[in-house]
Amino acid sequence: MNQRNFLWALLVPALFMFNSCATGETHEAAAAINMDSVKAQIMALEAAYGVAENANDVDGVAAYYAADAESMADNEPTRVGMDAIKAGIKKDMDADTAGHTVTFATTGVWAAGNYATETGTSKVTDKEGKVVRTGKYMTLFELRDGKYVAIRDMWNSDAPPAAAAAPAAAPQ
Repeated sequence: MNQRNFLWALLVPALFMFNSCATGETHEAAAAINMDSVKAQIMALEAAYGVAENANDVDGVAAYYAADAESMADNEPTRVGMDAIKAGIKKDMDADTAGHTVTFATTGVWAAGNYATETGTSKVTDKEGKVVRTGKYMTLFELRDGKYVAIRDMWNSDAPPAAAAAPAAAPQ
């Protein structure tokens, strides 16, 4: 009789243990992503960025970014955090003494979970509408407090690098 009780004492917990390892739908399904909505939100962010940049509004452009974002501008170290991003935006705006206008065109948006990635092109025109330069960009957004903010971005110009200055002729 003691042996039977001993077997039951081993068998019952084992049954519970194996049952708890059974496969099945125990996790909630990931929320469905409405890609049309995500793309519309991202395109609205790009439009607001362009308006703010063309108005030389540093804070308006900075609103695109999360406080802990990193921005990888062309030909310079990564701008890490809001202070560095704002300083870079101001530097870029101050460098534009000709009053150029920038426009952005989204070429793709992908999303999964709380993240979305956008690729696009940029076009800078002068006051007469002549294209001064073109470029491309990629931005990683994170959904925070119900809205997307840029947490990483990078961009560069389509123009080839400026030619290096020719070395000075050696004195003869």
